[in-house]
Amino acid sequence: MITIYKKKTIPKSMELISFNDIYFNKYTAQMLDEKAKNIIEIIDNSQMVDRYTIRSRFNDTILNTDKLSTGCKTVLNIIYNPDKVFDICECGDNALDVIYSLAEGNVYCSYPFISFDMDKVYVSDKHGTREINSYEELKAWWTNED
Repeated sequence: MITIYKKKTIPKSMELISFNDIYFNKYTAQMLDEKAKNIIEIIDNSQMVDRYTIRSRFNDTILNTDKLSTGCKTVLNIIYNPDKVFDICECGDNALDVIYSLAEGNVYCSYPFISFDMDKVYVSDKHGTREINSYEELKAWWTNED
């Protein structure tokens, strides 16, 4: 289950990553393995050929993984870097649905950015960490100024 942070409550021991494309290209791309295949297929409808290349859904063109969508890169960043917090503001609905289904990970967004398919998440604010399991409750938490 993912943990959602409000900016003021991100632990000092955790780094907030706002530029997912750059972080992916510099760090995460070299970590890709079999776990990435399904994510790349679900979000970008592409096939992972190897750690650094994908077969695009457009004319089966072979491309570098730096051509993956920002949403796909964000999901892969979250999966491969569980000690960091990733800003999800640039994700599309398909990536958002995957993020909200992850077994673990840490995310941030400055406004409510919620998958309609959400089941349950952890939220962290000045009152601590707790579980939320409804869209409406999560939206209320996110818009609360606490």
